[in-house]
Amino acid sequence: MIKPAFHRLQTLSLAALVAAVATHVEAQAPTCPERGAESAAGLQESWILTGWEKEPGDGQFDFREKLGRFYHWVSPDVVLYDDFDPQFRVARSAEAYASIWTAPFTALTSAKHRVIDGPDAVYGRDYASTTLEFAARLEGADGQTVGIRTRSSLVWQCTSTGWRIVREHNSSRRITKEELGSLIP
Repeated sequence: MIKPAFHRLQTLSLAALVAAVATHVEAQAPTCPERGAESAAGLQESWILTGWEKEPGDGQFDFREKLGRFYHWVSPDVVLYDDFDPQFRVARSAEAYASIWTAPFTALTSAKHRVIDGPDAVYGRDYASTTLEFAARLEGADGQTVGIRTRSSLVWQCTSTGWRIVREHNSSRRITKEELGSLIP
């Protein structure tokens, strides 16, 4: 009779130990804000309005310098896609995504963006999903101006250094000069 009672006590002790470890690990998990400039929504707005902007005379576009703080550079879960890329490539790392956009953005004279809708965000425990729509005026060195309207969806992972992008999907359409002028005067 003593044996089953001892076994139950052992099982209860093991369960208490597991619960204590889980609580400790949970307490050590990073926490990321759901409001403000460092929330996923705040970061998405900054991502488009500062990271992807280019002024005349800026020179070579340095993806890591301009956008590095937004992306997760070491996660194996990164999947990034933008249908504005003429080759429709899917990048599986921030480094691969940088290689897609460095040359085209370096070739631009300027890039101006304006948020049209959003950002909207949904937060989970370790992940957040954000969506916004923006317009962009892209001016090439050849004097050509391209206007686009893009719906952008990002998935952010909460890390020890804050929210970082692990998924990106952008769907763009070209817009007329008139529509562009009304969106980005």
